[in-house]
Amino acid sequence: MLVRKQILLEKKQALELEELALLAGVSMSEVYRRIFDEGVKIQKKRVAKGGNKKLGGAEFMLQQARKAVAGPGDSEYDKYAYDL
Repeated sequence: MLVRKQILLEKKQALELEELALLAGVSMSEVYRRIFDEGVKIQKKRVAKGGNKKLGGAEFMLQQARKAVAGPGDSEYDKYAYDL
């Protein structure tokens, strides 16, 4: 049984979906259902491997520290944003 749901796609995603549907000779809904099914399988495997493990406070802070970026530089944006 199919259930009606509404989703919002980026314009590029909608165009890609439409193109795939035309190439496969099926509806956009069918293409989306196939892609969704594959995505769910992949995400389930990732979660089973601990890919979405909840982090403690210290682990979270260390993870964020590893993603740190350099501070203000000498770009036009930095001169405006940081009043250099």
